[in-house]
Amino acid sequence: MKILRNVALVMALLVFAVGILGASVWRTAAQSVSENYQLEMVTEEEATESVPGQATEPVEEEFDYFVAYPSPPTYPGILPDHLLYPLKMIRDRILLFFTTDPLKRAELLLQFADKRLRATKALILEKGKIEPGITTLTKAEKYLERAIDQERVANQAGKDTAAFLEKLSHATRAHEKVILEFEEKIPNTARPVYDSALQYARTGYQRVMERIEE
Repeated sequence: MKILRNVALVMALLVFAVGILGASVWRTAAQSVSENYQLEMVTEEEATESVPGQATEPVEEEFDYFVAYPSPPTYPGILPDHLLYPLKMIRDRILLFFTTDPLKRAELLLQFADKRLRATKALILEKGKIEPGITTLTKAEKYLERAIDQERVANQAGKDTAAFLEKLSHATRAHEKVILEFEEKIPNTARPVYDSALQYARTGYQRVMERIEE
């Protein structure tokens, strides 16, 4: 009898988890089409703020870039320190698997990069959780790198990626600006990983500009 109760409990939990995952996939898919996000704006002036020991490049153009994240506004949904976060990761993999259009896939990868960057900000600045924040930051910048790689795939497939390249140029600069906000919070033990993530954004910007000039 006890075994039957345990089996029933496990089945109930599985049904609940699948229901949450399905609803999450549907909601995220709808958001990717409607861009129904709350937004955090990064302006050109903010993106070129001076950093101690680093020369500031002259402003070449004005732009607004919005780092998207889902409701509620105080934190980006389920954070990586939440018990159900693995379901969110599975959802993202499912969305990527079923997104076959190369340009839409690039846009989705950029969306994932932005959301993980916002999650990093919530973890480090709002919750003081450095270790999971740094791990999430690394994932954010790797998604950004994949979005840049995917743009070339889309272009080679005959897609017009000019507008997306411009968006990527703004995104990489915005990522650098947001990452620099964490600088004073990062302990020496996590500095190499932090510096590597920052370099991802800076190298990404250089790569995008090279693609625009091709």
